[in-house]
Amino acid sequence: MKGNMVTVANSIWEWVGATIPLSENNRANFELWKSGEKEPTFNQLEKFSAATHIPMGYFFLNSPPTEKIKILEYRTVDSIAVQNPSRDLIDTVRQMENVQEWMREYVINTQGEKVSFVGSLNSKDDLVKIVSAIRKVLSLPVTWYENSQNVDYSFKILRTAMSSIGIVIMLNGIVGANTHRKLNIEEFRAFTLIDDFSPLIFINSADSKGGLLFSLLHEFVHIGIGASSFFNAGPTDANFINSNEVICNAVAAEIIVPLQVFRQKWSNESGDVNKKIVMLASYFKCSQTVIARRALDSKLISNNEYTMIVSQAKQLYENKHSNGGDFYKTNAIRIDHRFLLALDSSLREGRTLFSDAFHLTNTNRSTFDNLVNEVRGEQ
Repeated sequence: MKGNMVTVANSIWEWVGATIPLSENNRANFELWKSGEKEPTFNQLEKFSAATHIPMGYFFLNSPPTEKIKILEYRTVDSIAVQNPSRDLIDTVRQMENVQEWMREYVINTQGEKVSFVGSLNSKDDLVKIVSAIRKVLSLPVTWYENSQNVDYSFKILRTAMSSIGIVIMLNGIVGANTHRKLNIEEFRAFTLIDDFSPLIFINSADSKGGLLFSLLHEFVHIGIGASSFFNAGPTDANFINSNEVICNAVAAEIIVPLQVFRQKWSNESGDVNKKIVMLASYFKCSQTVIARRALDSKLISNNEYTMIVSQAKQLYENKHSNGGDFYKTNAIRIDHRFLLALDSSLREGRTLFSDAFHLTNTNRSTFDNLVNEVRGEQ
């Protein structure tokens, strides 16, 4: 550092240019710094760090950092995008690792029991056996969806059942509480961090409601198999890296839309394909995409019809999707209730620092208490 100027290694600038998408405003200064024509002041570097979400300390390294994101090794399908994960994804994974680590220690210190469901399934067993085991552990009848009013309520039913056996389930469509950092559904839909005491599922809530429901079950099967997951497949992807993905998809589909019931309902419905899919999606409380996939696998529709239905469903979702709403209700959905209440209890007992609690929940003293009250009011 010369005076108020900061010398950054050229290899760091090269790494930034190769891995971080820069806005027009940031790129102007970046090109000058990278060429050596100018050096940034400390204040400029701080602003650049904040704008790009690159930790300030990285700029003082002699060579680019090695950011090992282990969860990416478990990706569902090969993806060039995942080979260069965004800062949004990296920061989200790191935060969820912190949540899991805290919850693991809490469970060990207060209960000491492992989650028996982790690794309890054999992916080589037939579909019927695996589905039966999951229905049993979640206390789900075959036609559980008949007790649901809509897709949101179906998600709540499953999430509550999974939470009751020790699964931490987090959702977000942004990084932390930063509404300017939206998570990209094209980069990932969900991921699962396996742990014997605090298995964690994170779902990208930028997805459609039907997508959230499917991802939740897909990731839950991964926990049963005992395999971490990075779910980056789209609705029409089929080039899975390993057989686990095939069985996880099949189990999720069977629980949401039991095949025998589906075929009976399909044959009883009148009208064209689109009408049938709309009606059955309403009956099973799921997305039209899942119904269309069931129809395709049953050879009731063609590949072209399936692709068109998926495209139309995606367009409809994008046209309707909007952010906003009540802050506390939104955050009460994002955060795992069991985790939040455990954190509140530990905080009041003096075993957790306020700063740690606020960091783990993206809150402050006022919003944390209000969020806890919101969650307690839902119980």
